This record gives sequence, C-alpha cells and structure tokens, in this order.
Amino acid sequence: MSICVYIHAMDTASLKQRLERTPFLPFRIHLVDGRSFDILRPDWTLVIPPFRRVFIARPQLGQGRFCPIEEIDVMFITSLEELPPAQENGSAAA
Repeated sequence: MSICVYIHAMDTASLKQRLERTPFLPFRIHLVDGRSFDILRPDWTLVIPPFRRVFIARPQLGQGRFCPIEEIDVMFITSLEELPPAQENGSAAA
C-alpha cells in the first residue's frame, strides 16, 4: 500500500499579503527540509513574484549588521506560523 502526501505550496501573493499586513505581525516560515526562518520585520524580506523567490536578511544580534541573505523558492515553504508581536528593537515580546 502506498501513501501519497500532498503539500500545498505557498504562493508569492499570499506571502506578500502577509508581509504588507497592517499592523505587521511577525511570523515564522517553515520549509520542507525542516529549516525555519523568523520574519520579525517586513523590511528584512523581499518577495519576487515572477521568479517565486523570497530573500531574507539574517540579522546578527547585537552587531547591527546582516549575515548573508537566504534565498528561498516559495515552492519549498510548507507553512507560516504567527509569532508574538515584535518590540521596537525587533525582538519578539516575551
């Protein structure tokens, strides 16, 4: 007996809508390979619809600069998870 699992791929329009939400609510992107990325500010994320790409700047805590940018194909996003609202410094509220 074989089991077929269908994972609904995220689309760029849904992701852009989430980023443009007012007020912005932080969220976590989950990928098929088990990785996840916290989106604490919309200006650290760029969605390019024609190419199904998402670029996420990865802040280095306390250093005021960014690590390399992560490039993700939206086809590999399995889900979005809401996080607690961010505080002024960009960190999630406790």
